Amino acid sequence: MTASSFTILLLADRPELASKWAELHWREWGDEPGREQLSWWVDVDSQAVQRTRAPLAVIAVGPDDEVLGGVGLAEFDLEARQDRSPWVVGTIVRPHRRNQGIGHALMASLEAWAASIGIDHAWVATGDPAVAFYQQCGWEPVEQLMTPWGELSTILTKHLSST
Repeated sequence: MTASSFTILLLADRPELASKWAELHWREWGDEPGREQLSWWVDVDSQAVQRTRAPLAVIAVGPDDEVLGGVGLAEFDLEARQDRSPWVVGTIVRPHRRNQGIGHALMASLEAWAASIGIDHAWVATGDPAVAFYQQCGWEPVEQLMTPWGELSTILTKHLSST
């Protein structure tokens, strides 16, 4: 999928960009306990180069191979909810490129890809203000829970279809 200023593709198509996607994650969430080192994010994100199973990722690439954003699909996200799978994880868009349709394009692409490989249902856990973003993308809230680190997390779900 190509827009005027970015292209959406599987990370598997450009695995050399995994470290750039990891740097986005690290800048956004690198203060979380156990995730302070950029190397942790590079290790995790470098695994998301699958095409037909989790972990996989979809990224938005701009001019000069700048990774503008990405979204992953993982087998599990929350320790307390391993009865559900797969999970959308790591959704992020560079701050200066937010509200330009990149996040919605990433989600639409991930959902279409997941449906095309036989995934008919997915989950995501997030805090405010991202809940509204997922609802705009058609996700439905089903539960709220307190995370082990003391933050309220909303779990949303969506039935995916290949149509």
